[in-house]
Amino acid sequence: MTSIEIRGERPGDEEAINEVNCRAFRHADEGQIVDDMRRVYPLYDRRFSVTAWHQEEMVGHALFTPVRQRLMGTTMWSLAVGPVAVVPEFQRQGIGGQLLAYGHRLGKREGYGFAFLLGHSSYYPRYGYQTQTHGFCKVAIDIEQLPESTVALDARPVQPADLFWLTERLEAELADVDFGWMWGATMGEWQLGGIDSLMWRDEAGRRVAYTMRAARQREKLVMLLAEYPEQARQVIYTLRPSALEHHPSGWLAQHALDPAWATVSAEASEAAMVCTLQKGVLDEYLAAVEKGRPIGCVNWPLPFVAH
Repeated sequence: MTSIEIRGERPGDEEAINEVNCRAFRHADEGQIVDDMRRVYPLYDRRFSVTAWHQEEMVGHALFTPVRQRLMGTTMWSLAVGPVAVVPEFQRQGIGGQLLAYGHRLGKREGYGFAFLLGHSSYYPRYGYQTQTHGFCKVAIDIEQLPESTVALDARPVQPADLFWLTERLEAELADVDFGWMWGATMGEWQLGGIDSLMWRDEAGRRVAYTMRAARQREKLVMLLAEYPEQARQVIYTLRPSALEHHPSGWLAQHALDPAWATVSAEASEAAMVCTLQKGVLDEYLAAVEKGRPIGCVNWPLPFVAH
């Protein structure tokens, strides 16, 4: 059996991590996600960027990202898992499982409630993951039913002065959304290359809303944050997106969307999985979902949207 050492990332490992992800997935996106998270996400922890070594060669990598996450009306700590990569010639030798086990042990020891991911449902349940524990949410917009905008809006870049407002509005949006990822007050969490992030202001220069979407998918908004329902509606009337990624229990769906032109849904997915690290941490949530509570959905941070 091949001898493998598992350890956390160290300074100087960055290039090898990028190469492992590129070789494993045969494209550059996953390595770029890791690079971007390391650069812009303030909670990135090298100990949870787990590497696998055969002698002097890195052959595997798994990123565990600390997350402040909403669950049943409270905020708790969890770990987002991914990407998980093993170079082709070392695949099917149990290295992915070793990477996951290392991250799980570390997370459990440090008090994280659970680990969650999107991945192959034929693979991850071998390592303690339960499928259909969260999913995907969508707002479908009937553009033909949208009224015309009655407010002139001015697009501005996100500025440091906007950060407190942004975190406040995200807290309001996710207050009742299970698995909501609470972003912080740093610029890199709200704007990134490959992402169309904008602050919208009215003619008096007052903040109206924040919108975010992948630059390559301009017909769909990933996020819309606003303080007042009519302001949110005016942004939708102006941009006329075909869809948004918002949860039925979120502020936008509850206060701003009109069923005459918006249909909101949340559906569980086989790919959306959780591994419990602290006993019983998900029991109340899973019982509530069984009784009809909307399935939780993750608002992944910008590097995952961009790539």
